[in-house]
Amino acid sequence: MSGDGIFFRVGDDLVLLEEQQYDSESLLQEALARYPEVLAGPTTEGDGEGRLLLLGREAGVPSAEGGVRTFSLDHLFIDQQGVPVLVEVKRSSDTRIRREVIGQMLDYAANGVKYWPLSLLRQSLEARAAGEEKSVEDLLAELQSDLDPDDFWKAVEANLIAGRIRMIIVADKLPAELVRVIEFLNEQMNPAEVLGVELRQFVAGSHVAYVPRVVGRTVVAVDKKSIGRRWTRDSFLEIANERCSDVEVQLIEQLFAHVDTRGTKLAWGSGANPGVGGWYNIDGRSTVVWVLNTSSDSPTTRAHIVFYFADLVGRAGLERMEEAASMLEQIPVLRQKIVDSRASGWKKYPSLYLSDVASNPAAIKTIFDAILKLVD
Repeated sequence: MSGDGIFFRVGDDLVLLEEQQYDSESLLQEALARYPEVLAGPTTEGDGEGRLLLLGREAGVPSAEGGVRTFSLDHLFIDQQGVPVLVEVKRSSDTRIRREVIGQMLDYAANGVKYWPLSLLRQSLEARAAGEEKSVEDLLAELQSDLDPDDFWKAVEANLIAGRIRMIIVADKLPAELVRVIEFLNEQMNPAEVLGVELRQFVAGSHVAYVPRVVGRTVVAVDKKSIGRRWTRDSFLEIANERCSDVEVQLIEQLFAHVDTRGTKLAWGSGANPGVGGWYNIDGRSTVVWVLNTSSDSPTTRAHIVFYFADLVGRAGLERMEEAASMLEQIPVLRQKIVDSRASGWKKYPSLYLSDVASNPAAIKTIFDAILKLVD
């Protein structure tokens, strides 16, 4: 035996699986597409079994809104929390693995977050389903049996808007200098995540073992991101009182109270920074109208609310959508964003810093009047 190996017991016999290099990069890519579990377990979050749903290989990434694809990503997955997972594959023999792959991945991530419409991601899964003669529902059930498709795609969209993505560089062997770059980036980025996976292959006849090693989840990175907690009203307000002004906290409490009396539920987030969605009954169905985030612990961020126009227009109808938007348009800091959203066919998500309106009772009343114009 030369090099590392794995002893695999078959009955009373031992089979020696020896490390074998991948004959080509395409074989490594094919292994990931067929067996995403080798990535899902060590790279996903949460207490349950880690899984990834493949949307497609050679996924197109545009570099302008509505533009044709400029880049081609090796694999695009989504995890059970609706987090897009971008995977780029390189063999250690490829000299680009040392530096170019980092710039390549950041290009994909920066443009994908900004220019991937949710409709394109859904179309990718529909194309995969058609090619495998399955339904989209079948594929989603493979990710999680009790998954609600509407809630899932809303989570995907919210993650894209927030920049909550996971970038994974996969190779048969990761150079030490690349590992350090991955660790550095992952310690600095939040909520985006950068990981490396070294996926070694051990073979004996028809037996093949894939052995993943994850890099990037340093103690510092994990501590900074603190992903996985589920926020509550009390914990949200506790952080809000630390990071927001008194008038901002008062507005947050008004938003909560409005959902309590006129809405259906507050849906609490589980990200590193407090997030919550306000849901209301529209056309007989509970629908998210806004998502609220406090600032992070960085002094350059501020608490903000995002209006979910793209989800609302299909439920409320164009007439009610226009009436509500016209109200919000009277708030000066929202005016141009409403104009842009209208021009896009209501596909944009106007956002508003709480500090811009928290001291303005007229603006606050306008916001609540606009919400009531949409709901039943």
